[in-house]
Amino acid sequence: MSEQKWIDEAVKEFRKGCKGLQNELSKAANGTLLDVSDEQIMKNLEPLLKKVQQKAIQKALEKAQTDPDYRRCNKCKKK
Repeated sequence: MSEQKWIDEAVKEFRKGCKGLQNELSKAANGTLLDVSDEQIMKNLEPLLKKVQQKAIQKALEKAQTDPDYRRCNKCKKK
């Protein structure tokens, strides 16, 4: 998956999570807005942020592994 494609997918999922949050809040009683929003964030948005973090780290590692200096010691520049 290209760098841009996984970012676009994450944004699409985040938008969906935000819409779900808004829908749940529109049905919630005024006294439960914070509880409902916390539940929605924990259920939908936090896992998405973890996936985004993992994907970004994975992409950074994949990019670093193609660098010619990847297997060289940073101090002595020897293989």
